[in-house]
Amino acid sequence: MSWRFGNYDALTGVRKDYRHDGNGGIEVRMSSDVGALLDQNREMQTHNDGYSPTRELRRVARIPAMLRLKWINEEGWDCLDANCQDKLARKLNDPDYAYLRTAPGRLGVSNGVMR
Repeated sequence: MSWRFGNYDALTGVRKDYRHDGNGGIEVRMSSDVGALLDQNREMQTHNDGYSPTRELRRVARIPAMLRLKWINEEGWDCLDANCQDKLARKLNDPDYAYLRTAPGRLGVSNGVMR
């Protein structure tokens, strides 16, 4: 069975393709080209310190939707879940995930808030 184009979400950059599995079911294949997002992350790392003009907010990382889905499916946690802030901080502080960072510094969690 051949893959058929399903849909493309321009917001997340995720493409879904479908095919029949031969047993009455459907397989879904999801893919995304994250190269442009990671290039932008690299540029943002040197653009400024990530703070908003009022210095109330700070941009620290951008995580591709497909990586979020990978963490949910393979590691069992969601980076957008407030209860998983510690895990997210560890990932974003890990040199293996430096490509996600958009500003320098180390992240920590205190009183349930990432800082």
